[in-house]
Amino acid sequence: MKRTKEFYAERYGKALELYRRGASIRDIASRLKLSYSCVYRWIKHAKTPRASVAEAFAEFLRKHGPAPAAEIKKLFPKHSDVFLLAKQRGFEIKRAKLPRKFKELSTWYYLPSQEAELKRRVRESLEKYLCKG
Repeated sequence: MKRTKEFYAERYGKALELYRRGASIRDIASRLKLSYSCVYRWIKHAKTPRASVAEAFAEFLRKHGPAPAAEIKKLFPKHSDVFLLAKQRGFEIKRAKLPRKFKELSTWYYLPSQEAELKRRVRESLEKYLCKG
């Protein structure tokens, strides 16, 4: 199994907690199936594992709700690649495609629990788009 950034981020908190409780670095590494050097860097040098871009993408959707690609690409320029990476890593992010004539509003990203909100936002956005043109 490939170890992803999520794997390390999840274990980081556990490693710190075990260290606070008095466990040795070697014991922590053994319990969490990590290398000694990895745990040593976390504890002694305060190096934290970075969150993955896929995790940041999912967090953006949790906080802001469904969003069109035009909005997403400001933070995630390669949003399509990030979407595919997130799917590979098990994040439940969905993508809705509208006809291409709606240009920047043709692709929307959302979470499964946000389907009703997606419909509302798409409807509002298309009404504004159609009124402009």
